[in-house]
Amino acid sequence: MNEQDRDGSTVRSSMWYLDRDPLYETEKPYSMRYEPDDEIPQNNLKKIPHPIEVKSMREPGAGPFRMEECGFQMIQLHSNLTPDDFWKEELVQKVYVQEVKEALKKELGAKHVHVLDYALRKRHESFPFSTGEEYQYDQPTSLAHIDFTPEEGERMIRVLFGDRAEEVLKGRWQVVNVWKPIRGPLNDWPLGLCDARTLDFEKDTVASDVVFDNFYTENMQVYHNPASEWYYLPDHNTWEAFIFKSTDSDLSAPVRGCCHSGFLNPKSKKGERRESLDCRCFVFYADLDEYPPVVGDVSKPHHQTV
Repeated sequence: MNEQDRDGSTVRSSMWYLDRDPLYETEKPYSMRYEPDDEIPQNNLKKIPHPIEVKSMREPGAGPFRMEECGFQMIQLHSNLTPDDFWKEELVQKVYVQEVKEALKKELGAKHVHVLDYALRKRHESFPFSTGEEYQYDQPTSLAHIDFTPEEGERMIRVLFGDRAEEVLKGRWQVVNVWKPIRGPLNDWPLGLCDARTLDFEKDTVASDVVFDNFYTENMQVYHNPASEWYYLPDHNTWEAFIFKSTDSDLSAPVRGCCHSGFLNPKSKKGERRESLDCRCFVFYADLDEYPPVVGDVSKPHHQTV
């Protein structure tokens, strides 16, 4: 038994991955977020669970964890909103979105930040077992993934800024997630983050389509790599926010994206149910006197432009 097992900082769980199936040599992975009318399968994702160990970021000697080195890090992000306030969209837009923008500018030295969207999650007591009915709230994810491909990031920028997109694209840009619990300290279905240095990006990831009823987007599915190292934050407080990279315009960067997913924590307290908020943000570094206004909606039907 190693030292981490003795002090209980490492937890053993499982993670769902895309199976390394020959199907994906000829067919792109996809998932439809609606019921198709015809006989097309709703998805072609062949998922397989693998046992994992998830290490504590609080363990003495762990880290340092920096986004440009391992794909993620933790920052202090104290919000003026109460836990109940986060369920009021107008307050999130007016207060928290601005707090996120300022935090990313300060931490990353960004010139401009645009919050693309955010997801509120509240785990149903039955999750991960389906009730057969739609959940009232979004549930934790349980499949290892990366939110965007570089091509999808560029496409969205071109939609957002229209004719002036080239001004923004001349500088480096990233998509960065800001994830925090709404109530804490959190241990129920925490977010697991994979150290990007322990993943072979070329061999262990594959582009995948996520199809909605009127538009589609592209993310990265992840194959299991036994060398992967996973981390989480036990007793995750509400002012401790993860920032992690979803994609980067610099394809030579050491980290191109951070694989992540929620996972079942065997040491969570009975009755606890995760409430969390995840903002997906464009972080821009082009040195412009003024950034152009947003003129497009990335969730509208589109044709591939890049």
